[in-house]
Parts: sequence; structure tokens; C-alpha cells
Amino acid sequence: MTRPHDGDTARHLERDAENDSPTDPRPGSESHADQRDSDASERHETTPETDQTDQADGALTAADEAGEEHRADSGGERSEDSSEGIDSADAADAADPVDNDSEEPIESTGADASVETDGPTDAEAPGRSRSNASSGEPPAGSRRHRRSVGQSIVRGVGILTSIALAGAIGGLTWWGHATPTAPTPQLQALSLAEPGASTTYVCPHAPTNTLRGTDVGAMESTATLIPAGGAEAIQSATYADQPVPTDATTSLSTAEGGILALVPADGQVANAVGSVTTLTQSGDLRGLTTAPCAQPAAMSWIVGGSIAAGSSAELRLTNPGATPATAKVNLYGSIGPLSLPSNGEVTIPAGGSSSLTLETKGSQDPRIAVSIEADGGSVVPTLVTESLDGETPAGTDVITPGAAPSTDLVVPGVEIVEPASQGEVPDATTGADSSDSPAVRIVNPGQAPATVSVTMLAKDGARPLAGAQSVTVDAGSVFDISLAGVPAGTYGVQVTSSTPVGAAVRMVRSAAEYPERSQALIHDQAWAQAALPGAADSGLLAVPRASSLTSAVTVANSGNDATVTLSSLDGSWSQDVAVAKGSATAVEVPAEVAAVRLSAGGREASSGTSRTPSGLAAATIVTAQAGGDMAGTLISTIPAQPDAAVQAQRRILLG
Repeated sequence: MTRPHDGDTARHLERDAENDSPTDPRPGSESHADQRDSDASERHETTPETDQTDQADGALTAADEAGEEHRADSGGERSEDSSEGIDSADAADAADPVDNDSEEPIESTGADASVETDGPTDAEAPGRSRSNASSGEPPAGSRRHRRSVGQSIVRGVGILTSIALAGAIGGLTWWGHATPTAPTPQLQALSLAEPGASTTYVCPHAPTNTLRGTDVGAMESTATLIPAGGAEAIQSATYADQPVPTDATTSLSTAEGGILALVPADGQVANAVGSVTTLTQSGDLRGLTTAPCAQPAAMSWIVGGSIAAGSSAELRLTNPGATPATAKVNLYGSIGPLSLPSNGEVTIPAGGSSSLTLETKGSQDPRIAVSIEADGGSVVPTLVTESLDGETPAGTDVITPGAAPSTDLVVPGVEIVEPASQGEVPDATTGADSSDSPAVRIVNPGQAPATVSVTMLAKDGARPLAGAQSVTVDAGSVFDISLAGVPAGTYGVQVTSSTPVGAAVRMVRSAAEYPERSQALIHDQAWAQAALPGAADSGLLAVPRASSLTSAVTVANSGNDATVTLSSLDGSWSQDVAVAKGSATAVEVPAEVAAVRLSAGGREASSGTSRTPSGLAAATIVTAQAGGDMAGTLISTIPAQPDAAVQAQRRILLG
């Protein structure tokens, strides 16, 4: 192999410099025609030795040019024709070496390389083949310009798209806030009966002198248990762990409370009606109490009572289950929630009871309400109230749970008498007055104020209570609305509200001043709770019977016109009672009937169906007459309880 001439080396350097020149935007291979012309003019000047050297140099130069071509067209945008032109040029350089002197005219025309011509000339960018020129492919500079313009367009479109998307999202967000949301359809509930399970009731205990009164007086107590359905429906029954008949009424002269357990026969649901009555005609605990035996629940509400000076409120919790349960007690007062010991948490043993005294040194309030939430089981709460106005007896009561807070409640069994007989006016002779008078009590457990209206459901129709329309009850507080001025009669009280509230009605029976010159009227009081949903549609109602008691069954209706059937448990008596919309009525029940079954027309419970409670509500008003130095009328009320078959049903939401 011969050494290359110095001239050849110089020419190679010149050609490399020209390839890197900025005036040649696409260094590359020459066209086939230029290569043949140069070969023909210079072939006679080369020797074999020079040819061999130039051939090697030409091959290296072609490789460099091909590399430059690849870098210039990075990104894979070279056309197929351009690739073919480069390949043909590389082949020509390798087969027919070209003298670099032939490229000198390109330098002389470099200044005119930017001038466009109609046809291919030496001023065209090197590396473009005739096939590319004939196919009309635009120059590389134009392609880069178009790419730059295209990229700008893409970026602009992307920016505009982002702005449009942001605007659309903002518009949808605004629309979601500005446009009312369509109401979600109410889910339907399927009720599935649970036959064969034992039915459990808890009968309350009598007042126990939590006031520490010195003159307690004699107390007459009665517990009455009446099975519903007899031996055909009930296999066995026990009360306070003692067996009781399943086909006859059990009457006990005690009020110590206990658990009534019924085992059904043949997979049925066992029912019973139970009540506990206490009558104290004298002493610090003078008063009449009647309360139903109730089934356990996980959540309960009781509205009523007082923890002001001279008053006591003891919450008793009974757990009929086989495992211990914990109850969370929330106490509401006149200006908001009140604190309780141990944060209101009470543990109730299995099959046992626990009690919590609501009055504390830091919490004294004449208006209270309480909620009880059980965890680990179900419980039955009762609130036992005892009151003294100085040395004057101010009544006792045993209160069982009523309806949970709602926007529409009905309190049945409200009897209003003359103002002088219920503590509304001072005694005409002595000027003594009563510390209590009839009122509607409202508890608002919510986080926002409630707007409440009260309507009296009378025999001749509904009457809005004057001064009790759109009354504001603050969040978390308890408020009393006076019933002063309401004509004497039997009523139901309807409470409607903008937000869920609880409700009850206090009835008062006042007598003479006692002791003398105390300026205080002796009186008794009773708390009627809002009716449990559905209790008058399909339920049971106790009608206490004793020689010293008078019982009156009342039915109220806040809904459409309805008919309710009252019947004795043995089927010996039955009566259909029509109750017009917005009215209340008293029902005459034979003296021998101690309990009635309630059934609203066309609303009997049945397995697998959903029943919406009507506006019907029922209760028994019980009164007694006290004699001696503390003579006067005593009053209490006992509400209807839902049928155990209804309580045994499980409501399942169907999505």
C-alpha cells in the first residue's frame, strides 16, 4: 500500500471544512452525475497508486459524510428517497474515487447557495440526489422550518386545550353549587320476621326516695302481667326468675321491677301487656305513677323531669341480655348539654340493673331531657322523678322512653282541666301558687336552632296553639312552651319542627296550700311522651284497673282520616273507632278489660312488607283521688307499646 500524497491530504481537509461550512445545511454525498463527470476528467491524472489511496480516503470520507447526514436528520425524519441518495453516493465514492479538487467550485458558489433555482445546480445542498430533486422533496431547511412551525402549533393547541379543560372544570364546579341537587330516591325497606325468638320485657321499679324525704308515706304498688294469645302462643313465661301463667293475668302487690321473659310456641312471636302502678296519697312522695313494661332497645329518648333544687332524677338502666352492656348517657338542659360523672358512661351487668343520678353540684336545671345509647347489647331505661317545693310535695313519676327526635311528633293522652286545678293561677283564698303548670317540653339535640310549632288536636279538630308558632329552640337546649289558656278537654299535641326534636307534655294537678302559710300548692305531675312510631297501628295498651284508679283510653290522629280497632286480648270485646284528621277522642272501654289490642284499618303487620307509621297515637290517662290533709287529684299516663311481632321484624335497606 502506498503513502498518500500531501496534496491529496490537503484536498481531504478542504473538503471536510467545506462539509462543516454553515452555508451547506446538509453535508452529504454528491449526485451520481457529478461523480461521473469528475471521474472522467481526472482519471487520466491518477496513477494506480494514487487511485488506491484515493479509494480508501474516499471510502472514509463517504462514511464521515454519512455520519454528518445522520446527525443532521436525527429524529428519524429523513425521507426514503434521501436515504437512497446517500446510499448511492456512498457506493460511488467507494467504487470511483473522486479528486477533491472537483469540489473547489462549490466553495466559489457558497455565497450564492441560498439562492433558489428551478433545477439542481452545484449550489444545491450537497447530498441531495437527482431522484430527490425530481421527486419534489423540499430542502432540509424548509423541513426544519415546518417542524418548528408545527411544534409551535402543537404547543399552542395544548395550551388552549388546558385552558378549555380548566374552564370546563370550573364551570362544572360552579354548576354543582349553583344548581339544586336532585333528591335521592327513598330506599325501600323489607321487614323480615324473626319467629321463634324469646320476647323480653322489663317492668320498672317504683320510686325509692332519692330525695331523702323524712315523711315517705304509705305506697300501694301493683304489677300486672297479661299474656297475649294464651297457651297456644306462649310455651312458658317467667317474671323475676319465677314462673307465671301463660293463659291468665298475673297481679302482684309489689313494684320492685323485674324481667318478663316469654318463650313462644310453634315458632310464633309471644306478646304480653305489663304495667307497674304506685299510689302514694301522703308524705313527701305523694303522687301516682304508672309505667308500661317495655322491650329493650339500643337507642332511647326520655323528655321530662327536673334536677333543680328540691328535685331528683334517677336514671335506671336494665340489661336483660346475657352479656354486659355499656350505655352512653347524654343530658340536655336549658342552655345546652350538661356534664355527667364518668362522661355519662354506665356499665350494666348481664341480667342486672345500674342507676345514675342526674343531679350534680354543678348541674341544677329545671328543664332536662336525656338520650341513652347502648353498646354491646340493648337496655331499658326509666327516669324516676321526685320533687319537693320546699316542704310541699310536688309530685313523682316513672317515665319510660318515647319517640326519637323527629320533625313531626304526636303526644297522646293530654288532659287539660280548669286553671285553678292545674296550678295555673294562685289560690283565691291564700294566694299560694304552684311551682309547676302544664307545658310542652322540646329538646333540640341538633347543631342548629330549630323552628317549632305546636298544634292542639281536639275533639272538633286541630287548633294551632296561640303564641307557639315558629318558636326558636336553640341547638342542644331544652325549652318549655306553656299550655296556659287552653280550654279544658282531652287532646293530642302535635309538634312540627324544621329539624328533628324530641317532645313531651307535662300535666299538673294542684290542690290546696300545704303546709299552712307555705304559700305553695301541693300538686302532682305526669309526663306524656311522644308516641312510639306504629304503636297505635299495631300495638298493645295497658288499662290499669283498681278500685282507687280511673282509666281513660285516648286516641289522637295527626294524619288522614283513619279507623282504629280496639279489642280485648281474649277477643270478648271489640270496637271500631273513627278518628278524623287532626283530632283526638276518648274511648269507653269496659271495666273488666285491663288491656287492649290496637289495630289500624288496613295496616296490620305482615312478614315481608313495609309499613309506614300513620299519624295515630294512643295512651291511657290514669287518675286517682287522695284524701286526708293532702286531698286532691293525682295523675299519670301510660303509652301504647308496639306489638312484639313488629319489634321482632328486621328492617333491611334494599339498594
